[in-house]
Amino acid sequence: MKIKVLLSLTLLVLFMSSYAQGQSTRGSIQGTVVDAVNAVLQGARVELQPGGQTTSSDTQGSFHFLNLVPGSYTIKVTFVGFSPYTSNVTVGTQTTTLTATLAVSNSNQQVLVTANRAHGEAEAVNRELTAENILQVLPHDIITSLPNANVADAIGRLPSVTLERDEGEGKYVQIRGTEPRFSNVTIDGVNVPSPENVRQIKLDIVPADLVESVEINKTLLAHSDGDAIGGSINLRTKTANERPTIEAFSQGGYTPIINGRTESQFGITLGRRFGATKRLGVIGGFTYDFNGRGIDDVEPVPVANQLADGSYVASYAQADLREYRYYRDRYGYAGSFDYKLTDQSNIYAHLLYSHFNNFGDRWDYNLSSVDGSTAFDAPGGAGFPGNVAFGAEQRRPVQVIGSLAIGGNQFFKNSVINYEVAVGRAATDEHGYQNATFGNSDSTAPINNVQFGVDLSKPLVPRFPVLNGVNIYDPTQYFLQKADIDYSYGPQVNVQGGAGFTENYSVGDHHGIVEFGAKFRNVHKFQNSNDIQYALNPETNPAIPFTQFPDSFRNNHYYNGGEYQFGPVTDVSTLFKFIRNNPGVIAVDPLGTLLGNAGGNFSFDEFIPAGYFSNSITMGKFELYTGLRFESTSERLQGNVVIFPADGSAPTVSNQVTHPSYVDVLPTMQLRYALPSGSSVRFVYGRGFARPDYQDLPPSLQINLATGGGSGTISAGNPNLKPTHSNNYDLLYETELKPFGLFQAGIFYKDITSPIYATQRYVVPGDSLYQEYPNYRYDQSVNGTSAWLWGFEVAYEQKFSFLPGLFSGFGFSGNYSYTDSLARGLLLRTDQPHLLRQSPNTFNLSPTYDKGSLSVRLGVTYNQANIDFYQYQNEQYQTDPKTGNPVLDGNGNPIVIPNPVPLGIKGPNGDNYFYTHTQIDLQGSYHIKGPISVYAYGLNLNNEVFGFYNGSTTNVVQREFYQPTVAAGVRWSLSREK
Repeated sequence: MKIKVLLSLTLLVLFMSSYAQGQSTRGSIQGTVVDAVNAVLQGARVELQPGGQTTSSDTQGSFHFLNLVPGSYTIKVTFVGFSPYTSNVTVGTQTTTLTATLAVSNSNQQVLVTANRAHGEAEAVNRELTAENILQVLPHDIITSLPNANVADAIGRLPSVTLERDEGEGKYVQIRGTEPRFSNVTIDGVNVPSPENVRQIKLDIVPADLVESVEINKTLLAHSDGDAIGGSINLRTKTANERPTIEAFSQGGYTPIINGRTESQFGITLGRRFGATKRLGVIGGFTYDFNGRGIDDVEPVPVANQLADGSYVASYAQADLREYRYYRDRYGYAGSFDYKLTDQSNIYAHLLYSHFNNFGDRWDYNLSSVDGSTAFDAPGGAGFPGNVAFGAEQRRPVQVIGSLAIGGNQFFKNSVINYEVAVGRAATDEHGYQNATFGNSDSTAPINNVQFGVDLSKPLVPRFPVLNGVNIYDPTQYFLQKADIDYSYGPQVNVQGGAGFTENYSVGDHHGIVEFGAKFRNVHKFQNSNDIQYALNPETNPAIPFTQFPDSFRNNHYYNGGEYQFGPVTDVSTLFKFIRNNPGVIAVDPLGTLLGNAGGNFSFDEFIPAGYFSNSITMGKFELYTGLRFESTSERLQGNVVIFPADGSAPTVSNQVTHPSYVDVLPTMQLRYALPSGSSVRFVYGRGFARPDYQDLPPSLQINLATGGGSGTISAGNPNLKPTHSNNYDLLYETELKPFGLFQAGIFYKDITSPIYATQRYVVPGDSLYQEYPNYRYDQSVNGTSAWLWGFEVAYEQKFSFLPGLFSGFGFSGNYSYTDSLARGLLLRTDQPHLLRQSPNTFNLSPTYDKGSLSVRLGVTYNQANIDFYQYQNEQYQTDPKTGNPVLDGNGNPIVIPNPVPLGIKGPNGDNYFYTHTQIDLQGSYHIKGPISVYAYGLNLNNEVFGFYNGSTTNVVQREFYQPTVAAGVRWSLSREK
């Protein structure tokens, strides 16, 4: 099958080359758009009369008109913020070339070519207005105008985008209220492999300064990958322009958390075009950052506590007091090579590689009630008996993402052939993720006889006071209980390629473009879990005290300024040196090691051939694009089946292989109608889909048999999962604002089928599988029935250069979005909740000031609370009180009865939510002289919290504080020197 696809692509290219070579009776125009200082202008709108053909300038400012009848034409070039350019040209049977040099529209707009961010804003506006689809653009100059630690942080400032954050930075991007799995990520249009066992890409791996721009395609074209219900994120690498590029920066910063932490960053980019005719372009960049982040974190477990009178009150069963000390360093390099075979045709290579060492230490004091399930006590009560354990980790995960694409574009008189092959690799490699747990096996030890209370005087900062005077921070009370070290490895490699053919044609006065092509992608992924468990036998091994592995760390201002003391702690690296040097003292636990590894190992292969066809035509004020895409998915899934006997003997391990396949047909239609004064209305319909996560698909099965009278558990993959599909509808109005600005307002609707969610239920006799394990808890991801999501979004950007004097430097950009959704068919619940990750209200506010050498920008980002995972269930299976087995109806189906949930959907057993997140950042820069400028910023100035809750905000599950970070640096940029 793979060979057939490759052969078809080769024949397609040969056929199209032969066809195009025969064209000789018509001519073409090739041009470049630059500003007054010869810097290229990307996204300029270029119109050709007669005929009304339109196009836009690319990353090198170039544009082309093909298949032109010889004669006289008029070219008009417009770029928001600049005066229009008009030129008369005569076309023969050869290529006519010209350079369009645009001047700013008035002296007050001079900032567009002298201030980096303002120039980037102008580029973004023009690229969005001229795009064939609904597009949001974030150029490099805007990315670097606020403190964005990684690419995800930068994307989070665009309309209708929310972030899943982790460790103080953005991690996953969520577009238009959809979960991260619903969005695709590409680098220069090439699909990116995932370093994790999920489809979404962990974008905190990629440094923000590494890319030329970020694009969010909110509607898709036929040549784009179809797996993007929310949208598609494209990271574009930098390309060489005729002006040499020499940029360098360096900065240092500080945050006061955990006794003070530092951060630093530097980078350099070099590029130029070579040769007398500038045909060869080479550019490369490198960036490195170190972030000594610290985190104060409290993670309680909320429960509904039943009082003596039978009523319930929200309380907690346990709580982790956690401290994180990170040594996160991230580096990456990106570059491109291109060679112009002619003024129009070229070959190219694009490379991006990013490496993230997410290293750090974690320590936690785990406070729990005696049995770990009942509550500490009602708030203000006399206390509840509990105990304390101590955990220590040394984290060493390494994550990488890389992409290399090689291709070309061959222009002919009427047509263009493009072709590309690419390889991508991503991986998570645990370089010895070390973990240890300390406690006291003596039941009379003080830390096993703690009387805990609950203090909710600050409901969002719960405290758990010790009421009987036990010092839970006494290091002499703790001894090693168990340990593990993880060397797991999970890579993914994508190999892909494709070719396309574009033909320009005319029907009377109407100009059109027809395009068709084919692509393929081959994915190989596996998980090799290698987490080695150690167990201490107190009967045969000596006690190993906490105090044997001291660490000097202490924090007397833990948790938002001192709610708790934290410390002492242990040095985990010293502990594992001891384990390696004393193999007889603590030994590998083979059963625990197998339990932690075998069920999670899998192998995954996926082959996706695709074909597409599209036609776009301009008819006066109308531009109509129609397209159709076909994607076939064939998979080979291998997972382990692990069954653990109740008597503790060796489990049985085998593997299963399945081969699911399916075909998707994805139509799209995009209509744009031009209104006066640079305004337009767009209507779009498109069908997209989202494949299930890698970790949910393999036919893995792990059965832990019941022991001690308890219920066993089953954890199963689901190779029968169907992709989630969506019919997507958009209506958008957009208009230019004078003298420079943009206003956009639109609504969107998504009709979704077969959403996927995790379930937890119990095996019943009517189940087709696992009937020999009645009443076992059964965890598996399944398809729901359907869902819908709708919303509206507004974006506004304006330079107030028409104001007098100093006020002319002010500007503003902001966006707001509202979404609502409903998910149907969730197991054992009667309500229909919102979709996962759908944040009802989000906005970004960004006042700016650019005057002379000074440039300042404030950023305020708001994401309202949204559901992380479902757990509320107000129904249950009816059971026989004698046998405990489910009762079946006349059709053999289990009878479902109400399941009253204490304190309801807003109580501790409600769904799990991300907290609302509001963050304030500020950055200013000052141009000193020539290419040199200095800048300073404040990140998270309001010390915003990150965390989760169940049902309502007072049922705290996790709350993390990071404190603000301040930094300053210097930037040297020859490419922007005027």
